[in-house]
Amino acid sequence: MLILSLMLSSCIYDYDNCPSTLMITVDNDWSQAVNAEPEGMACLFFAADGGEPWRFDFPGKEGGRVSLPPGCYSVLSFNDDTYNVRFREDEGYRGYTAYTDLVCREPVGGQRLVKCPDMMWGCSYDRVAIDYTGLTYSADGGQSRYSKDFILTLQQRQLTARYSFIIDDVENLDGVKAMGVTFSGLAGALNLATGGKENYPVTVISDAHKNGDSVIEGDFVTFGIPVTPDTDNKLTLVVLLADNRKFSYSFDVTALVREAEDPLDVKVIIHGLKIEQSEQVDNPGAFEVGVDGWISVIININS
Repeated sequence: MLILSLMLSSCIYDYDNCPSTLMITVDNDWSQAVNAEPEGMACLFFAADGGEPWRFDFPGKEGGRVSLPPGCYSVLSFNDDTYNVRFREDEGYRGYTAYTDLVCREPVGGQRLVKCPDMMWGCSYDRVAIDYTGLTYSADGGQSRYSKDFILTLQQRQLTARYSFIIDDVENLDGVKAMGVTFSGLAGALNLATGGKENYPVTVISDAHKNGDSVIEGDFVTFGIPVTPDTDNKLTLVVLLADNRKFSYSFDVTALVREAEDPLDVKVIIHGLKIEQSEQVDNPGAFEVGVDGWISVIININS
């Protein structure tokens, strides 16, 4: 009976004592995002039996060691140095979603006007099984991997897209005292577990600046386009002239976005724009996209 009691109270494997937690090494693999430079990475372990996730934050991009009870988990990893990004966390692993705040309450062109997200990198693993012999996991639906050394390799990827734009051959640029852009038809949120984008379209606002006497350019970060986009992508340049008149110039860039060679690095190039001539050129100032009184101009970039 004594021998049987000792057997039942001990581990299945050859351990003197059963530790309540095991040390896991989280190793970030950046081979698919070699230019990523996050200031820190978060790693969330969602236990299969529910409850709050175990969260660990590592400085830099190299990962580190964590202590976890044996069991089955789903894992999310993403950079924790974002400023504009918010998270919906109450739906667990499958519903963990990144989004950004509204810029103003009033919709613009029928869409919510929201802030651009920050650059994000990360990955998700549906199942990581940890027991006293090691851990087993699979990445991207691929072949299952086993590590007797308790090393969990996370294959980090770029999650958000960078959009850049250039408008060249611009006339009367010297009469502009402030400007910016809006970009419509973009995804409003990103599911970090599945990589899916929410289908409701939003408009983001970003900066634009002069490059020389006849070029306007800029770039911004976005969650990309919805999974099944049902609205066009429009780049709208909004300008405040030195004489305080306000104009907006809209370009349908749907084809340029949808046919981009790399959906994570979209480049929009527009040739030719004539801005209304200002009566003065030396009155600095600022403007708000949400104010009334804009004169809107629709421009066909294919002409």
